[in-house]
Amino acid sequence: MTAGAEDAPPLLLLHGLHTVAPFCIEFFAKLAEKYHIICPDIPGQAGKTPGMAPTPNNQAYAIWLDSLLDSLKIERCAAVGLSFGGALLLDLATRSPTRLSAVSLVVPAGFFRPIWRPLKKLFMPFIGFKLHTDQLHFDQLMKPLMGDNWPELESYYFSVFQAGIPMTLLPPGPFEAKDLIKFTSPVQLILATDDIYFAPSKVEKYARAVMPNLSQVIEIEDLHVPSVENRERIQDQVLEFMQKESRV
Repeated sequence: MTAGAEDAPPLLLLHGLHTVAPFCIEFFAKLAEKYHIICPDIPGQAGKTPGMAPTPNNQAYAIWLDSLLDSLKIERCAAVGLSFGGALLLDLATRSPTRLSAVSLVVPAGFFRPIWRPLKKLFMPFIGFKLHTDQLHFDQLMKPLMGDNWPELESYYFSVFQAGIPMTLLPPGPFEAKDLIKFTSPVQLILATDDIYFAPSKVEKYARAVMPNLSQVIEIEDLHVPSVENRERIQDQVLEFMQKESRV
């Protein structure tokens, strides 16, 4: 899925787990004012791209992204990764670091595997939903993730659950400094204070340890899936960063 003028500079946008292209483009719609957004549905997730999910190791996602960019004749571009999509950009940076002119990672996976933080808040709601599989218990399951921030996206997630599509996939990573040593393009990191998966202080610590090219860190007071007001704010910050840092 694409958005923005075709003759504008290309920008690769990678969505979060099952947060398929239409939702991701809605999240970052302002970027289409300056860029030609390319937002593919990731294989193995809800969406229109066929096929199984690539393995999280052996640079499988990076190989897929390289092939995608080759098919579009894009040698180098700016990129934004949301949650799961952030880990895919890190995977690409390990394989083809010069393809990315500037990167914005928004509540990204890829730096460590969250276990206890989500388990503490999601275990009982998940058991409740597995027992009842109704809207009420699904709302309770989604509350720590998104609250009431995006009802349309929550409804979509509910349909994904009902369709029996696996909701848990491992992203690439965790990555180490040696994996990203050749990746020198500027990186923006946007975190959420109440992220159920990724504690912001921990993400920043790991990111600084593996990416000396981390040039900006922003923390938003919100959940992993932010409110419409904070989505607007994030768009503005990403657009400002890309206009300043991206050199194709």
